[in-house]
Amino acid sequence: MSNLPQEKIIKAARAVIKAGKGFETEVSAHAYSARVLRFAGSVFHQGASHSDSDVYVRAISKRKVGVAMCNSLSAALLKHCFEKAAGIARHVKAEPFGLTLARPRAYADINSYFKATERISPRQAASVLSKGFKKAARLGVLLSGALITKSGALSVVNSNGVEAHHPYTSAHLSVVGTKDGASGISTAFSKDMSDIDISAVTGDSVRACLLARSPKDLRPGVYRALLWPQAVSELLYWLAYIGFGSKNFHEGTSFLSGRLGEKVTGDNVTIYDDGLNPCGMSVPFDMEGVPKKKTVLIENGTAKGVVYDNFTAGSFGVKTTGNASFPEDAEGPLPSHVFMEGGLASADEMVRALDTGIIVKSFHYVNGLLSPRNSLMTGMTRHGAFYVKNGRVKYPVNPLRFTDSILSAFSRIELASRETKLFQNHDFPLSSISAPAVLIDGFSFTG
Repeated sequence: MSNLPQEKIIKAARAVIKAGKGFETEVSAHAYSARVLRFAGSVFHQGASHSDSDVYVRAISKRKVGVAMCNSLSAALLKHCFEKAAGIARHVKAEPFGLTLARPRAYADINSYFKATERISPRQAASVLSKGFKKAARLGVLLSGALITKSGALSVVNSNGVEAHHPYTSAHLSVVGTKDGASGISTAFSKDMSDIDISAVTGDSVRACLLARSPKDLRPGVYRALLWPQAVSELLYWLAYIGFGSKNFHEGTSFLSGRLGEKVTGDNVTIYDDGLNPCGMSVPFDMEGVPKKKTVLIENGTAKGVVYDNFTAGSFGVKTTGNASFPEDAEGPLPSHVFMEGGLASADEMVRALDTGIIVKSFHYVNGLLSPRNSLMTGMTRHGAFYVKNGRVKYPVNPLRFTDSILSAFSRIELASRETKLFQNHDFPLSSISAPAVLIDGFSFTG
């Protein structure tokens, strides 16, 4: 495995810490190897692999903090990285609150590494995908997308005695079927490649594409809407980014600012962050070496909390929730293992309950920065939206723009699906979003 061996990172970090007298020192590292198999128009056009590592050194002295980054654990480069961090710490302004690094704690026993993910060869994946290409071709559908597999490790070592190391794997398959200007998408995301049925994913994208052919225009307006899990995951990503982090919360820009304990959605909405949940891309500690735990953000419609790391917790006099990301992240701590609880309904039951309205498979170009205080977002439907009348799909519709307050929309959720699906959490490594389908009584489509 190409990720950093545990003994190497610990040995190298110990050497830096020993040399860094007068400083509290932390070394955090993310090393990984990735393999990518891309295809377009049912033709493979790229097979590539690369390995990289990001190593951060944080030095603290008298409430002054310096951070530097390198991509190697060579003794010389790591020493230079520490000296750069220490130099920054000597010259920056002291923080107004006490700063402390994490202390040793026990971590949950979590398995995030699966041999099937690391060992699958491009040839094996291409063989199965090629069969999907042939089946799609019989129906005149072309397939495009990518399979990305990663193996790596996260490590945190500090001068308080923390020595944390966690190997992991991940696999993400995305397939888009296209025909006559219509498209359909299917994705799969897992730690374990053996959980991903490549044939099923390609088949789903073909069926979705064929259903989306010959779309019609639909007048903008407020419609009952059934959002499938991928569409919901986009909204959850933006909710996490603009509202569930402590930095936005205390700056007053979050939709939860000043609203803890208040009703913000319907009673059937519960959203939480849980890095220990094996159904997500689980990891036992954050990038400060603090143990992960479940943090409830919205419970039965009531605002419950936001996430912290050690540094934001110290500045606001609370305890960390174990949500530190890499030291360079300007956004501060954010939920990286987001779960929205499902309900009791099946997919068929939700379509019947929709009666008359719109089914949305997925969104893209979502912008959650229109008015974060009001959770106002806009975006476009993509890869299939359908008009339903009397519980039956009548026809696909051309792409529509939505503009709505998502918390307000979540106050109008009538049903949530029993099944949930896992998606990548975009920019955050080793993170995920688990989302159900939801039926909303009134979602605003503006064009």
